[in-house]
Amino acid sequence: MSFVASLPRQTLARLRIRHLLLISTVARVGTLHRAAEEMNVTQPAVSKMLQDVEDILAVRIFERRPRGLVPTEIGAFVVAYADQLLVDQERFLRGLGNLKRGGYGALSIGAIMATAPDILPAAIAELKRRRPLMTIRLSATTSDELLRGLEKNEIDLVIGRLTEARHHAIFDVEPLSNEDLWVFAASDHPLAGRDGVSLAEMEAYPWVLQQQTSPMRQVIDRSFAEAGLPSLDNLVETTSIYATLQLVRQAQMISVLPHTIVAEAIDRGELARLPFRLYNPLAPYGIIRRKGEALSANAEDFASIVRELAAGRSWAAAAADDAIDGSLSR
Repeated sequence: MSFVASLPRQTLARLRIRHLLLISTVARVGTLHRAAEEMNVTQPAVSKMLQDVEDILAVRIFERRPRGLVPTEIGAFVVAYADQLLVDQERFLRGLGNLKRGGYGALSIGAIMATAPDILPAAIAELKRRRPLMTIRLSATTSDELLRGLEKNEIDLVIGRLTEARHHAIFDVEPLSNEDLWVFAASDHPLAGRDGVSLAEMEAYPWVLQQQTSPMRQVIDRSFAEAGLPSLDNLVETTSIYATLQLVRQAQMISVLPHTIVAEAIDRGELARLPFRLYNPLAPYGIIRRKGEALSANAEDFASIVRELAAGRSWAAAAADDAIDGSLSR
């Protein structure tokens, strides 16, 4: 039974949105003084409100530490609940406002960078064609970050891949496609134009990569470990595609990205693919939703568009992979 379901009905009736806002604000800013300023009320009013909500729930939510107020063990659970309800309320009001203007409500989606050049913009364009007044919120980052948002109900649907074993118990995944990872550098990099290059040679240069928790970074780390090489330590970590490409171009760094992102720049001669294939393939990415929950009509429409686009792309990707393997083997 959940925390909320176990509370007496009269207790729930006494909770107010302002109580939840206070809990969330204090947890974020750490002091009653700053919380009072942010909520535009006096500090005594904030203190009384916090005492009221602790009395209502019959738990101590915060404890005083040298650097401010921090949630107790039970308080952390209450803070998470308050944050979740405030997120739900914001989404409700945003969607309601859209519907009142004659729109189709709102949709919050997350997608990994491999989908950014083709599937994602095409899917959004088609969805907007079908539902022009829909409000779409897009998060484009790594799977681990997107799944945190999906778990917190901040995102309706994710195009990505699972990153932790526990995700299999809380998410459903519909596989879509594989992504081919290319190692690349600037066209004037010392390793560019070579017929062959080893991990040991590349290890001597600086890299720009995603954080260690991302699936793509884990592929690279495994490749170095299996080759008996030390972990990369001369590197910059970022989830930004733009920052990655600029650092490769201007700082002589090496990186790894899905081929869909860098293929055109390599064809134009702006970047150079290094002749090394990573043999630790990623699991297929797919449409991820919270287990046991039906998608909204907006999310289901978006998912159907993504399925169609991914199916049309798969045959072309297979042909391209055959051509790539042939060129690397020469």
